[in-house]
Amino acid sequence: MKSPDPTSSHSEKAPRRRRRRRVGFAALIGLAALAAAVMLLVVSAIGRPLEAPQWMRERIEARASAALPGMQVRFGAVSLVVSQGWQPSLRLQDVDLSEVSGRPVLTLSDIELSVSGAALLEGRIRPGRVRLSGARVKVRRTPDGVFDLSLGADLRPLGQAVSAAQIVEAVDALMARPQLSSLRSVTAEALTVRYEDARAGRAWTVDGGRLRLTRAQGELSVSGDFALLGGYDYATTLELSYSSALGSSAAQFGMSFRDMAAADIADQAPALAWLNVLRAPISGAIRASLNEAGALGPLNATLQIGAGVVQPTDATRPIPFDAARAYLTYSPTTEQLRFDEVSVSSKWVSLRAEGRATLRGMQDGWPREMLGQFTLRDIAANPDALYPEPVKLERAEMDFRLRLDPFSLDIGQVSITDQEQVLHLDGTLDAGAGGWALALNGEMDAISPERVVALWPQRIKPRTRNWIVENLHSASVHDIRLAYRTGMDVRQTVFLEFEFDEAEVTYARQLPVLHGGAGHATLMNNRFVVTAARGHVTPPQGGALDVAGTSLVVPDVRIHEAPATVHLRSQSTITAALSMLDSDPLNFIEKAGQPVTLADGRAEVRASLALRLKKGLQPEEVVFSARGHLRDVRSDKIVPDRVLAAPLLAVEADNDEVTISGKGRVGRVPFDAVWHSGLRKEDAGKSRVDGTVTLSQEFVEEFRVGLPPGSVSGRNAAPFEIVFNRGSQPAFTLQSDLAGLGLNLPWIGWALPEAGQGRLEVAGALGEPPRIDRLSLEADGLELSGQVSLAEGGTLERAEFINVRVEDWLNAPVELVGRGPQTAPEVRVTGGWIDLRRTSAAGIGGGDGEGGQAGNGGPLILSLDRLQVSEGIALRGFEGQFSTAGGLDGTFTGSVNGEAQVTGRVVPQGGRSAFRIQSADAGAVFAAAGLLKQARRGAMDLTLLPVGEPGTYDGQLKVRDVWLRNAPAMAALLNAVSVVGILEQLSGNGLLFGEVDAQFRLSPSRVVVESSSAVGASLGLSMDGIYSLKSGRMDMQGVISPFYMFNAIGSILTRKGEGLIGFNYRMRGTAEDPRVQVNPLSIFTPGMFREIFRRPPPDPDSGEGAQAPKRQPPKQQTRP
Repeated sequence: MKSPDPTSSHSEKAPRRRRRRRVGFAALIGLAALAAAVMLLVVSAIGRPLEAPQWMRERIEARASAALPGMQVRFGAVSLVVSQGWQPSLRLQDVDLSEVSGRPVLTLSDIELSVSGAALLEGRIRPGRVRLSGARVKVRRTPDGVFDLSLGADLRPLGQAVSAAQIVEAVDALMARPQLSSLRSVTAEALTVRYEDARAGRAWTVDGGRLRLTRAQGELSVSGDFALLGGYDYATTLELSYSSALGSSAAQFGMSFRDMAAADIADQAPALAWLNVLRAPISGAIRASLNEAGALGPLNATLQIGAGVVQPTDATRPIPFDAARAYLTYSPTTEQLRFDEVSVSSKWVSLRAEGRATLRGMQDGWPREMLGQFTLRDIAANPDALYPEPVKLERAEMDFRLRLDPFSLDIGQVSITDQEQVLHLDGTLDAGAGGWALALNGEMDAISPERVVALWPQRIKPRTRNWIVENLHSASVHDIRLAYRTGMDVRQTVFLEFEFDEAEVTYARQLPVLHGGAGHATLMNNRFVVTAARGHVTPPQGGALDVAGTSLVVPDVRIHEAPATVHLRSQSTITAALSMLDSDPLNFIEKAGQPVTLADGRAEVRASLALRLKKGLQPEEVVFSARGHLRDVRSDKIVPDRVLAAPLLAVEADNDEVTISGKGRVGRVPFDAVWHSGLRKEDAGKSRVDGTVTLSQEFVEEFRVGLPPGSVSGRNAAPFEIVFNRGSQPAFTLQSDLAGLGLNLPWIGWALPEAGQGRLEVAGALGEPPRIDRLSLEADGLELSGQVSLAEGGTLERAEFINVRVEDWLNAPVELVGRGPQTAPEVRVTGGWIDLRRTSAAGIGGGDGEGGQAGNGGPLILSLDRLQVSEGIALRGFEGQFSTAGGLDGTFTGSVNGEAQVTGRVVPQGGRSAFRIQSADAGAVFAAAGLLKQARRGAMDLTLLPVGEPGTYDGQLKVRDVWLRNAPAMAALLNAVSVVGILEQLSGNGLLFGEVDAQFRLSPSRVVVESSSAVGASLGLSMDGIYSLKSGRMDMQGVISPFYMFNAIGSILTRKGEGLIGFNYRMRGTAEDPRVQVNPLSIFTPGMFREIFRRPPPDPDSGEGAQAPKRQPPKQQTRP
């Protein structure tokens, strides 16, 4: 007890209080002895209590108080009972022990002592049994783990706090006192104990407790039972036991309990501090011992845990369980717990376990953490009802560290053996202010997809799980790594990655299944990615696609019908790739109106498909894009009836369009083009190709344009476009500047050198046969436009050109009529005009007439409005049929300037054409030609041989029986020589010339008469000179010989047409207004000397036509 003196130290008060207790107890015993002696005198009261009188009670109280300095003792009553066996018992009722100040120290309702009668007669009390009733005791455990004892109503502490070993020593010392040598038992009933634990911060009250102390055969044993009031909805009962050999510090003690709160046990037993995480009633027993040194020995515990929850703090969500059981042993020396058995039964998990745990941080007697190693068996788990049925696992090995305050479980490793595979887990489980916080990591060598699904709770990332269930048909899953995070301040996070082999996966509904897949899958931050390192899919046609590198990405698996992207990487045949693109719901090739067998070759494609993971996905809900390369491409369907080949083509596609581009060949024709095909509904069956194609002779032959061999030389890259529409022939257009391309069109005598340029436009349709609806050509003086029809096999059927202009010598419609393969077409010129002044007739039909060699030309039919021969001379209504094989060869008719009908023939001559023109009315021909308008009748035979420049001919004219009348030039000449009779003939019926012969050179602008003669009965005439076709003026000279039939005798010495006697003349001006000069002296000159009075005949090789060769006698075989 504390001294009232505030200045005294605690060390001085303690011995004083002990002395007072001893003195008070001795006084009390003395008083009791006195009362017993008195009572013995009352022998007649055997069996009945004899109550001491008031004076005796007061003396006993006084003596007891005197024996207890500073204390006061009060009794309510004191009585003595002597049993039939003369065994006296002393009973004290309402015993109060208090300090002098009146402060209560101890209150007992009843004390009964069985004492020795002999000792009592001697004035000594030797109690054999003691029975206490109504005692109130307060036990307090200090923060350092030692105990203070308080007795009385106010439960103030008494004495120095002691440890369990000290209590044992104190009990032994007490029992060794002589006064208690006869004591055999002490029984306490109606005991009230208030237990306060400062270390746990809690207090308990035990009411109606019973305690029995027994000494027998040198051993002391204590037993008791209590009802514990703990504020729960269930009652806790305790049974205590203690045994020890008197004089020995070794002791055994135990406690049995029923329905004791887990926290109450954890707060009192450091070895069981880990039970503090439970909120459940526990029944069981604890057994322990003290050794001779007073040290605590092994502690054995059996715990039967009732239904409750795991809940370290009020903030954590409770984890329920139905029951648990534990058999364990704690070794204080090693601070280690050995769990022989731990079993748990709950809706979350059921298991059996065994293992060891080491308590750490026991410096203050209370563990801070526990390190454990356990083996778990018969595991059936269904945490939070995550599974329809509990998941059963074979075995688990677990290493952990449990921090007790605050609660934190560090899982060093959990190795779960399941179906011969091991799952390794580690992580932490914390109970913070916000509730549970779990961080779990794991890895596993291998697992089957079926087991993955079985172990994957349906409520955790259900869409990802469902995707695996529905789309991962079979696989070998290995190298699994996982992580799980959850907490109040951390959103639920799942990480999962694994490798797989031999997988069959549906990565997008309706698309072909992936077979033999191997790759990697990752779920992180709600993003799920599956990537195939190898594998193949097999579309309906074309064989397998190697899809190594293909991946599926789901950006957020939490979203219903989550958006996803398939990144497709494939290597396959082109047919397989197209068949893949034509699979439902894509149908891109069907939309393009093309077959999946469009081409042969190899395809390397990178594609992306953005879609939603849902049933009933529609094509328009798929966003598609692709890029790739096609290698060693061959197709006979892209260009109908042609083989397209390319070493490398690029392909691109999206929802709107698919394109294939690159360089290749159609047959032997190079191209660089892009194929476009729209994929919208309105584009169904439509596509186009645009690019450049190389124009060459190979192009002509490949596309069977209809031009004869040799028509094209060189090369030109021409832009083109081909438009495909389902149900119709592909329409094409082509344009070219003709640079580098040589053209040779022999049927019009036109050619374009490779250095030339122009413009070519072609439009038509591909097919069998192809069709050319529009052909337009402008180049180097050539203009033509028209259309071309081809026959079966691609040969020319008909080409119709509305207007063909060749430089300035041809302007006419031209029609080409095919005559079969490798055969030149028939050329028809119907209308228009040809000007021979600027070309040769040979150029019209082509061919090579040099030396009469046969060529490869075809028939030529001319029906011209006009054939211009020279200046002022044209054949109108020209009709002719010719062969151009080897040059132009045929006959024709026409009228000179539309007035005089002629017929003729054309034959090849020196690469050009020679003409023979005949007429039955030479006079009309001369008149129409403007050469001699006054001539009448007569037969004409005119030969024109090509020479020199185009339009230049050496001519030979023969006219028989032609009449000349009213010719101004002739009249002037006759008047000049005063030949009156002949003049009168000229003015009358006219002069008859039986023979007219001439040799001349005809050029586009003039006629050079080298020699000519006209002879008749009345007159002979020779002439040479020049006649201008442009101006109609002439400069002629010659000899006129009257009376020629007589005068012709001298012609043997002169030129033809000249007689012995004649006049030299010179005639200039026009035919209508000639100016004639006559040399009268020439009549006296014999014919052989007449040349001295006239100039030499004109040289046809000077002036226009000077490039012509010297006149050669015409070859007989070339004469028309």
